[in-house]
Amino acid sequence: MTLSIQATTDLTELVREINRDREAIMSGATPPPGFAGEVVESWSRVQAADHPSTVDDHHRGRISRDELEARRAAHPLRHAVDSLKRVFAQSTDDPLMALGIFDADGVMLWRGGSPAVFPEANRLGLVEGSRWDEDSAATTAVGLAIRNRRPSRLFGPEHYSRSLHGLYCTATPVHDPRTGEMIAVAGLAGPAMQMQPAVSAFTAALATLGEHEVTLAHQRALADLRYHGAAQLAGLHGPGLLIDDDGWVAEGRGCTPPVRVAAPTEDMRQFVPGLGMCVVERLGTGWLVRPAGPSGPVIAELDLDGEPTITVSGDDDPWRTVLTRRHAQILLLLADAGDQGLTSQQLSQLLFGDQNHTVSVRAELSRLRRVVGALVSSRPYRLAPRVELRVSSDQLDAYREPTGRRRAARHPSPA
Repeated sequence: MTLSIQATTDLTELVREINRDREAIMSGATPPPGFAGEVVESWSRVQAADHPSTVDDHHRGRISRDELEARRAAHPLRHAVDSLKRVFAQSTDDPLMALGIFDADGVMLWRGGSPAVFPEANRLGLVEGSRWDEDSAATTAVGLAIRNRRPSRLFGPEHYSRSLHGLYCTATPVHDPRTGEMIAVAGLAGPAMQMQPAVSAFTAALATLGEHEVTLAHQRALADLRYHGAAQLAGLHGPGLLIDDDGWVAEGRGCTPPVRVAAPTEDMRQFVPGLGMCVVERLGTGWLVRPAGPSGPVIAELDLDGEPTITVSGDDDPWRTVLTRRHAQILLLLADAGDQGLTSQQLSQLLFGDQNHTVSVRAELSRLRRVVGALVSSRPYRLAPRVELRVSSDQLDAYREPTGRRRAARHPSPA
């Protein structure tokens, strides 16, 4: 709350106190103890910037109708507006209280309230498409909330422009729960002399509801994408992802899906951990992501001196990751097998000395592909086309020795 003067039930006296302090501050006096510092700082910025607003009136900047519609259509709160307006209408018995939902730039995207409030709101420029950031409207609750990233409340003369002195205004940031980014501001306004004691709490509740609705809308969208994209994802011969337009992952197949990848674009290629270099294709309201396969030679350098690591260079920036000893063994065996590859039974024989560990082999291959992605192909298991594995180590024989044979060497049968 920006209003830091001692609370009082006598709003008329409060207005007199603020006006007295305001005139002194505007004349260069030191703010009295308890006066909201962020309000004074905002006044100073407005004065220093030769702001288009004046102490007598505020600048009523507005965007075009086309831009307003475009901002609304793309805004994360677009699905929450009806719920916010409904809760606002059901929860307030003040016919002169107005609701505003602003984007992160301070543009009012939606407005609510009874018809009784609209004539005065229109006169003051509290209309959809109007700008209420500090650069546009001087010191306002919305402008302070945007600048300071926290709830704000202004009462009467705390507004820079006298044309707004008849109002109280509250503003609370709305965040995207997925990213923590401030995406909007929920605001309430009404006649200053009728300010409700719980108005700040009410504004905060509306902001919380907006955040909850963003989460629900996103969950519904991902569920819809999973439903409509299930067949295409299942039809892939290898791993893949279903993602939305912002890169949030709805479903994964053949890999441990990340929570989010880079936002997709047509003809895009990117490295996705667990999948390797990938391409995307439009799928309804989302995208199908699948390994692209290398378009040029890919060099995978396997270092077995110490902890096994692999460094990959080729289509994109080089990347490096640590492997388990078992995964390093598998890569060596696949490289030795060449294009013909190895079945799970063959790998079981080579790794364990028998063919009774195919389930373990498949599990290990699944984990390996989550780490190195498109470097390894399946059916049969083999290095992907145009992948060259280079090894630097003096420990090759030890890595290629089956586990069963090593166990027998460590624990020989009694004579």
